Amino acid sequence: MTSTFDRGLDLLDAVLAAEVGATGYPGNAQLAERLGLDQAQISRMLKDLAALGLVEREGQGRGWRVGPGYFALAASAGDAGLLGAARPLLRALVSRWHEPAWLSVRSGAVALTVEAQPSHWSSSVAATPGAVTPVWCTGPGRALLIDHTEQELTALLGAMEFVGGGPLAVRDVPALAARNAADRTAGIVVADREFEHDVVDFSAPVRDGSGAVVAALSIAVPRFRLAGRSTEIAESVLGAAHALEVRASSRAGRTAARPTP
Repeated sequence: MTSTFDRGLDLLDAVLAAEVGATGYPGNAQLAERLGLDQAQISRMLKDLAALGLVEREGQGRGWRVGPGYFALAASAGDAGLLGAARPLLRALVSRWHEPAWLSVRSGAVALTVEAQPSHWSSSVAATPGAVTPVWCTGPGRALLIDHTEQELTALLGAMEFVGGGPLAVRDVPALAARNAADRTAGIVVADREFEHDVVDFSAPVRDGSGAVVAALSIAVPRFRLAGRSTEIAESVLGAAHALEVRASSRAGRTAARPTP
């Protein structure tokens, strides 16, 4: 089933394709026809994307173009050192648990998958590069927000309707703040049925040298395959996140130490 977020990503792709193509900045009707949706849906989705800065109106015209948030997101996703360091760690998690593993970064109220290793034993929408999921009801999203105070969460998500997600997803900012506070001590988010029915996301924040969260490393496991291994899986994801911090820092250090040509 195609989610709202999948359609939002398709819409963003359609705006960019039209902008760089021969048709120029697309309007609502053109986008609706391209995606096979009605204009009311397109209008609501564009409003949400505009709120994130991912699209904006083109000057005085009625067409749309990608916005500054899109380029900020692309810049965040373009940390080659972090992605390169993540790949073997993600592969190791998949090899050990036979479940998909992926790396996410945040842009506004969405988490973007920037690196992923699929599993032949299992599949997950989020474990596909370019997948976009909400931050309030997913393991990666909550890990990316794990340091946010309730005031900061209100500034980011206060106007959002907490609709969708899985049966155990939070439904307001105070609940999100409380759940993140409980996970902060352990340093890892275990999101049980928060995004998908009967799926548990194990997600750990990845921090830079200053301690700021820059990414989230995740693995998704169907509940029927947990078999009492939750603690072990959580520890392995947390260990991989810590290893990624060390490897990314080491790579950055080696790059900075190179002599200037």
